[in-house]
Amino acid sequence: MLRIRSVKNLVWTISIAMMLVSITSCTKNQVQENQYAENLEQSTIITPEIIKSNYIPDGSIIVSNLDKGGSGKYEFSPSDFEFKVGDEVTFALTSETEFHTFTVIELNIDVEIEAGQTEIFTFDFDKRGKYRIFCIPHESLGMVGEIIVE
Repeated sequence: MLRIRSVKNLVWTISIAMMLVSITSCTKNQVQENQYAENLEQSTIITPEIIKSNYIPDGSIIVSNLDKGGSGKYEFSPSDFEFKVGDEVTFALTSETEFHTFTVIELNIDVEIEAGQTEIFTFDFDKRGKYRIFCIPHESLGMVGEIIVE
């Protein structure tokens, strides 16, 4: 009888220990998930206004690369630009939810922008002309524009 009680106590003790380990593990995972959720809630959604105020040099031209997953249409915003010969222009290219390019073959401009990212570059316009801008993966969908340099 004593032996049966000892085995029952041992089984009972092991069962309780396993339950405690299981509960502790679940609690730890829940704490990690809660910390992740808190970090997401504390994140700031990056808008062109925030980018300009915090990261982009004053006087930069912000060009949004829009797409179906974001605003619903493939386009540059703005899409047409006018500059004078000798102008040095800083562009800040933003992308909504897809990969885009800002490509002007005649000017050797080919900037890639990953989804949700911003790329900044400066260009010196030293030749008069009309130059076609396009996004390589979305050109056939109407993602085009123009740069006029006078």
